[in-house]
Amino acid sequence: MICDVSKRVHSSRRCSIPVTSLVHEASSAVPGMIRFSQVSKQYGAGRDALSFVSFHLEAGEMAFLTGHSGAGKSTLLRLVALMDRPTRGQVVIGGIDLGKLPRRAIPRYRRTLGLVFQDNRLLADRSVADNVALPLVVAGVPRREVDRRVRAALDKVGLLSADKAKPGELSGGEQQRVGIARAVVNKPGILLADEPTGNLDDEMGSQIIDLFREFNRHRVTVVIATHDVRQLHRCRPCRRLVLSEGRLLKNGVLPCGPG
Repeated sequence: MICDVSKRVHSSRRCSIPVTSLVHEASSAVPGMIRFSQVSKQYGAGRDALSFVSFHLEAGEMAFLTGHSGAGKSTLLRLVALMDRPTRGQVVIGGIDLGKLPRRAIPRYRRTLGLVFQDNRLLADRSVADNVALPLVVAGVPRREVDRRVRAALDKVGLLSADKAKPGELSGGEQQRVGIARAVVNKPGILLADEPTGNLDDEMGSQIIDLFREFNRHRVTVVIATHDVRQLHRCRPCRRLVLSEGRLLKNGVLPCGPG
């Protein structure tokens, strides 16, 4: 159960480290706004994964990042999550210039985000509840509050009754919902999803997109990277950013209605 993970993490507490005002700012801000200004990212000596990308998302927007495989979608999400830093340009999240954020502030900053991956990245030997609890346990949240938030997150994704199950006992769609519960248990201001429906059939994919839409209705900024544009009509109005060869080709709001 949740307490197993909690005991292990709390038994190896890190000593406190003096932090700058930027660290405190990153931990307390709700990073709903996203702004890229002439952002490029190059890996090694190869071509740019992103080239001079500029766009602005308001807090509470829902955006789909589309394009062919290798277009730069995952790279863009990695820059928002500070898994990478840009080679050139500026990334500003919720008023915070990520280029000025100290390395020791990154874990605290990431706790203001929710991350959903195509492959779920669940711990096979832990229960559903333990998997969802991990971000809270690592952050040092009291056990009673961990239990309350985990139950609330699982209830939102319709899996409260599966809290003691292991991930391998669930379907692919259910595992993805566990990943979403883990991503939102910290009440993030931004929810990032990288190909969240890539391994799912159309019906289950639609249910997952509807979940993202529900969180967006609560003013969470949602950015979904996908090469499958069939689900976009479920979320109109929404913004669509189209990447090709690392460059931003289109940036516009899709109006209400299908098509």
